[in-house]
Amino acid sequence: MDHNKLLEIGMKKRKKEISDSWAYLADKHSEGLFNDGESFRLWVKNRLRSKSSGNADTTIKESEEDVIDFKESMEIHRDGTQSSSKLVRMSIEESKDVNFLLKSHGYDTEAWELISAKSNVWNVYSKTDGISTLYSSKISVKPRKEELTFETIKKFFAEMSNDYTSPIHQPTRFSEDGKMLEVSIADLHLGKLAWSGDSGDTYNWKIARERFFYIINDVLNRTKDYKLEKILFIWSHDFFHYDNGNVTTTAGTRQDTDLKLAQMYKIGTKMLVEAIDLLSQHAPVYTFYVGANHDKLLSYYATEHLGAWFRNDPNVSVDTNPKIRKYVEFGLNLIQFSHGHAEGKRIGELMPVEAREAWGRTTYHEVHAGHFHSERTITKDNGVIVRFMGSPSGSDTWHYESGYVGAVKKGQSFLWDKQNGLELVINTTVK
Repeated sequence: MDHNKLLEIGMKKRKKEISDSWAYLADKHSEGLFNDGESFRLWVKNRLRSKSSGNADTTIKESEEDVIDFKESMEIHRDGTQSSSKLVRMSIEESKDVNFLLKSHGYDTEAWELISAKSNVWNVYSKTDGISTLYSSKISVKPRKEELTFETIKKFFAEMSNDYTSPIHQPTRFSEDGKMLEVSIADLHLGKLAWSGDSGDTYNWKIARERFFYIINDVLNRTKDYKLEKILFIWSHDFFHYDNGNVTTTAGTRQDTDLKLAQMYKIGTKMLVEAIDLLSQHAPVYTFYVGANHDKLLSYYATEHLGAWFRNDPNVSVDTNPKIRKYVEFGLNLIQFSHGHAEGKRIGELMPVEAREAWGRTTYHEVHAGHFHSERTITKDNGVIVRFMGSPSGSDTWHYESGYVGAVKKGQSFLWDKQNGLELVINTTVK
């Protein structure tokens, strides 16, 4: 083929001396060198650009490669999005493949998502490969919004099943006529980040984990002389610090954190499994979901996780009912568990309505709530004692700036007797 002749035809077309289309000219004169009109047009454009830059010889020699005047670029925008332009060797189908485009531009498909893509055909000639089709590919991307999907949870569950080992076994203290131990850790806020420089306190997920297990072991040690019929494990009071990939509470308030969503969920659910394993070595464990304001959804996911994990364990009972209030009857005791953020002054008035039959059978009535991160007790006119629990969580910037400081960091647990009611309040102070 006479490439100079082909270039001459292209030049005449550019000068509008030929009315035939680029596609027609490519098909008629290029002897299969160009498979479409756009490829032929761009080749002519590049050859003329090479000529105008000082290269008088515009013929294609068998040993040379076609010069492509293309500059790759990458831009980072203020809103966190990025744009990338580069030459990519790909097929028509690959140009429509989102994951292929992201990988071709060097982006992790799990961390970035495609906003838009535009591809233009370029051609390069070499003696070895002949005419090769490249694409001038420009894409815009944004960081992928972190989501905790069913597949993520399923994968973690499988990984945990393969790697998990139970804590060290302790002698059992079970007795059918024993007492009920309520191990309560309210408002742990796993994932909260506090810095002493602006809040006067330091808190992160490692400190949260350390305090969590310290409270459990302290309670077990301080009740070692008691026989237990069952253990209530109460953890679902803002156990997680935030609820979604936007790093906000359930209602949308932005939070400071040191963990990604999936990290927080994995660390948290493993902590809960280990805690239940540890407690169930002493007596049968009963645990359930209490809906709170920071993690209403995520704590429910974790409850379902626990239900699936312990589904074949006769020593563990997990109530996955999604109602945000729960009632536990033990002998003459009736205890309502609520987070305390939603009910307001009505919190101590719901028990005789929602648990009417159990109310009639029992003598001692209490509500155990969280939310305020400080201990307070109120006795209602109907005799119900409402206890708001202290919290082992650190104080972040918002608490400091709002003046919510000075509360003792603690976990509070309780020992119940079937006939005599509440026998022991166990305060575990943490530092």
